[in-house]
Amino acid sequence: MSFKSIRLLLIILVPLVLLSISSSWILEWLWLSELGYSQLFVTLRTTQIILITAASLVIGGYLIPNFRYLAGQLQRISFSGTPLQGLNIDIQSSEQQKRIKQFFTLGAIVITAMFAFGFYIRWDESLQFIWNEPFGEIDPLFGKDIGFYIFQLPFLELLQSSLVILTFLTTAILAIVYLFTGLLGFQPGKSFSASKSVLNHLSINGGLWLLFLSWGFYLDRYGLLLKPGGIVFGATYTDVVIELPALWILLFISLALSIMVIASRWISFGKVLPGVAILGVLVFAGGRVVLPGMVQNFSVNPNELELERPHLEKNIEMTRLAFGINNVREVEYQADDTLDIEDIRNNQDAVDNIRLWDPRLLIQTYKQLQEIRSYYEFYSVDNDRYMIDGQMTQVMLSAREIARTLPSQSDTWVNRHLQYTHGFGLTMSPVTEITRQGEPELVIRDLPPIYDYPELSVDNPAIYYGENSTGYYIVNSGVEELHYPAGDDNVYINYSGQGGIQFSSFFRKLLFAWELGDINFLLSDYILDESRLQIWRSVQERVRKITPFLKLDSDPYLVKLSGKLYWIQDAYTTSSFFPYSESYQGLNYIRNSVKIVIDAYEGSVDYYKVDDNDPILNVYESIFPDLLKPISDMPEGLINHLRYPQDLFEIQIELFNRYHMTQPQVFYNQEDLWTRPNEKYGGQRILMEPYYVLARLPGEDKLEFMQISPLTPENRDNMIAWLAAKSDPENYGELVAFKLPKDRLIYGPAQIEARIDQDPEISRQIALWDQRGSRVIRGNLVVIPIENSFMYVEPVFLLAEGVDIPQLQRVIVAIGDDISMQPTIGGAILDLYGERAGFEAQRIAAQATDPEVTPETLAIQQDLESEELQELRGLWEDMRNALQEGNWVRYGEILADIDDLLGS
Repeated sequence: MSFKSIRLLLIILVPLVLLSISSSWILEWLWLSELGYSQLFVTLRTTQIILITAASLVIGGYLIPNFRYLAGQLQRISFSGTPLQGLNIDIQSSEQQKRIKQFFTLGAIVITAMFAFGFYIRWDESLQFIWNEPFGEIDPLFGKDIGFYIFQLPFLELLQSSLVILTFLTTAILAIVYLFTGLLGFQPGKSFSASKSVLNHLSINGGLWLLFLSWGFYLDRYGLLLKPGGIVFGATYTDVVIELPALWILLFISLALSIMVIASRWISFGKVLPGVAILGVLVFAGGRVVLPGMVQNFSVNPNELELERPHLEKNIEMTRLAFGINNVREVEYQADDTLDIEDIRNNQDAVDNIRLWDPRLLIQTYKQLQEIRSYYEFYSVDNDRYMIDGQMTQVMLSAREIARTLPSQSDTWVNRHLQYTHGFGLTMSPVTEITRQGEPELVIRDLPPIYDYPELSVDNPAIYYGENSTGYYIVNSGVEELHYPAGDDNVYINYSGQGGIQFSSFFRKLLFAWELGDINFLLSDYILDESRLQIWRSVQERVRKITPFLKLDSDPYLVKLSGKLYWIQDAYTTSSFFPYSESYQGLNYIRNSVKIVIDAYEGSVDYYKVDDNDPILNVYESIFPDLLKPISDMPEGLINHLRYPQDLFEIQIELFNRYHMTQPQVFYNQEDLWTRPNEKYGGQRILMEPYYVLARLPGEDKLEFMQISPLTPENRDNMIAWLAAKSDPENYGELVAFKLPKDRLIYGPAQIEARIDQDPEISRQIALWDQRGSRVIRGNLVVIPIENSFMYVEPVFLLAEGVDIPQLQRVIVAIGDDISMQPTIGGAILDLYGERAGFEAQRIAAQATDPEVTPETLAIQQDLESEELQELRGLWEDMRNALQEGNWVRYGEILADIDDLLGS
């Protein structure tokens, strides 16, 4: 390709690239301005421009003179005796020399652009380096503040590695070109032969490479504290005793080599220079490869605990600090099997909120019962608590979002982008309540929404911004938007919010058409000046677009508050540069410092700071001063719906299972290693997920919303501990570990599952359902702490053949050695405790404090309920007899009678 062709190609490509970048930036700026974050855009893009400009000037200022000097040296070459001797090139002509210089200059520019782009995309490390602040903790080896490792070391390593690669690549290119053109000669056993100008050129660049290499050895010292692969993450005995001194020696050797190579243009070092180079290679091989392996195998391994004890202590301390498990409150929980009916009565509010509905199955039930139309879809089920009818109630809820794809017959551009623009409302059900058909008791349902309680009503149920909203929509256009179906007709509206970028000029239409690749923006008459373009509509997409430096929790959840719908997204600050801290999934530091609130109708995104002691977030707050709001500014009442995020809790569980052992010897021997238990689901053993409960912790009076997880010893199924993470505002984020006695058996989830499998009555009933063409699925086994014992509860779902609507048919309750499977938790407790389970009588006695209930009314009600209780007990005894006799017809009749009695 000729230089003219290259020039023409650049003339065409460069404007197109600039146009593409600038149009994307303009669209992004308009979008962020609409959300109130234009300053964030300015900061980020300005930083990137400064970085790429500075990098280009430095790298180009180094490469272009080098390459042009190389081109100038080529005018003295002769191709005879070189690999290029067959080429017919008149290198001496001024025209050829000019073209060669242009070619090498172009090559320098291309390499400059490649290296500069590396700094352009690493703006995060650059900003943290500039705005760094002390962490307040020091590393245990070098005594440097942790902030150096988090904020400064990543950028310094980026800078050093870039300079090493750049100088090495440049020196290699120069040497190869000089060698192939005959300007550099080499004979085995002899030194290089070349002109002084060529040798000087190579020595300067080689010396710079060695100088930056010595800087790398200096930084590698700190990298020892971030080294994986040893007995623990971080520096070990071998690293400190062998590798650290070797790095110091290599630093001085490479620095001396750098000075000698550069000075060789004036001073002849004879055999000293290659001797020092050979020494450096030997030190590197011996000090970083051979000797560490020998010391590890022959000295450390036989005495590992003694020699590694200080490093074990450092790893334990720093890991607990980095993952926020250093403040876990540990409680000795003397669990036993003495749970009696009085304990259950005293915790009746907790029993009433035991979660029966498994979200993995409930989503299918919601889809079948409440999607209503094919253009709506439920994507996930969230867990929360609400005040309903004066009682704090744990509920499950899901947003009815617009479907990702429309039915084929209605999938037109107008429908897809102008008419089907939003979801509508939500479905909510208490976690324990079921209908007589085994379906969830929906307290919010249907279209338009029906609310069983006034406090659950929503003024505007439209969901324009959802968990799974994709693509773009044009609202407030000439086409009315489908609001919700109403019988044979539909209700239509026009969007009245402020979400989206307003069409206000032909330029914006042109911009949107170019960026979104859709010419209909220019052709459609439905798009008005007051229309608004809604893009990046999903919760996580919006947040990542605004703050790409935050790591997001996988599950944003819907909250209804004061007649409005919000999404809450948990966000984390993370790092991989926390010294001596164990790495988990590539991270060794994490904090849930930010709660993000997204308005489901307006699309506004608000960031709230919930951890004032997170240095990483403090740095970002310095960089973007208008980004974060104090938690006190959160809409009133929304703070009561914050919950401890599951992703963080799972990470902390995995680390705490090992790092609850703080004694080096116990830690080294892994004497008390814990793990998350297994449970049975869908006929398979799977890892048990933590679950949200509304419960009362042992020794505490208040019902709290929390996330808990049972824990078992490694390779054992008995329960050894359980961990709780509190979510209520006054104690948010508090972690409590309840350690169980080690001298007796406390059933773990897998053992309860096995006992359920071995129960003849339960196994017979499940086998009977399976034989009738239905499929039985046992849902989440939840372990509920009550006083000094546990109640194990597992729902049993039935899926009829050909109908994907899971129905909750039975509840299995295990207390101590006793197990019962009944239609309800109350029925199972009644079966387990028999005559002692007078729940209804207790409830009636409580009514005696109500002045509107007269003694005569109370006595009549007690008599009625006593008669019903006696009838229920009789039916239950008859059903047991029918079960033992195998009389399934009679068994079904009695079961129907019990259902009628309970329903009445």
